[in-house]
Amino acid sequence: MLIATPNLCLDRTQLVPELVLGGVMRARSVEVTAGGKGVNIARVARSHQRKATVVGLVADRDRERLLRLLAEEGADVVDVPMPGDTRNAIIMIEQPGGRTTIVNEQGSTIDADIWERYRDAVAANLPAHLTLSCSGSLPPGAPEDGYGQLVELAHTAGVLAVVDTAPGALRASLASGPDLVKPNLQEAEAAISGTSGLVLTDADGDVRERAMDAAATLCALGARNAAVTAGAHGAALAEGAANRVRWFPAMKVQVVSAVGAGDSFLGGVLLELEANDTPDWAAAILRGSATASASCEQLRAGGVDPNRAAELLAQLRKQPTEPARRLS
Repeated sequence: MLIATPNLCLDRTQLVPELVLGGVMRARSVEVTAGGKGVNIARVARSHQRKATVVGLVADRDRERLLRLLAEEGADVVDVPMPGDTRNAIIMIEQPGGRTTIVNEQGSTIDADIWERYRDAVAANLPAHLTLSCSGSLPPGAPEDGYGQLVELAHTAGVLAVVDTAPGALRASLASGPDLVKPNLQEAEAAISGTSGLVLTDADGDVRERAMDAAATLCALGARNAAVTAGAHGAALAEGAANRVRWFPAMKVQVVSAVGAGDSFLGGVLLELEANDTPDWAAAILRGSATASASCEQLRAGGVDPNRAAELLAQLRKQPTEPARRLS
């Protein structure tokens, strides 16, 4: 799989006893890793012994450190240089309890020439792959329809294109007809409405209906298929060609950290898509759900025990299938 994730970062994960606003805290442990949604997806692929190539913009400052961290993981990276700083993400996980607070930086601003070089790097690597994942935020200065441009390149090369990004860039990609978009519920609602989105409630029925409605709307706006995830509740899948939307409940697991669970979901989806000549979207969602649940049992974002993911997938396949409804 080819993973376009231009806005790479350094993740600084801290375990803290309790987050106290305005206070002084001491971290129990700190781990610094390469980060970004696409990097997490690549971890899922490598855990399953599948090759994943990451195409990323690598800023001048912290360049050696970022590339070293990626190399130490065994990541296959197409490095597109850019001036500026590598952005940071601060991830604070309270132990015990697992409540997580994340601060994401934007990243350095790029210009049209840098984006053109990045787009060319993606295009050059497409012919050797079956799927393209456009994952994570776009750096400041990138065109809002940047991922839409990459989707068009993928379709020209006969490659399936999947998009998982921030609401504005997600909406801008829809005109290009991505084969799948995979926002979470808040991102989906924000992309549709242009607002900041709504907060998940504890009412399963409310969440399920909202996710199904959002998935259907994303298809109406141009996506060929849409998966809208709703955390521990489950995920909705709308299939444009089949004219149906369905709900897939999630497995309940003991959560260590949910950071990157959505990326692990997409990693599982991509593994299933690459295993078949013809996309089976329902099977892909089931595998994505199992992979995300297994990821929640690990501390590192994108960390997955493939045997555990297979065990959860077998359990999901035994669950009764909920009835589908028509998109229109």
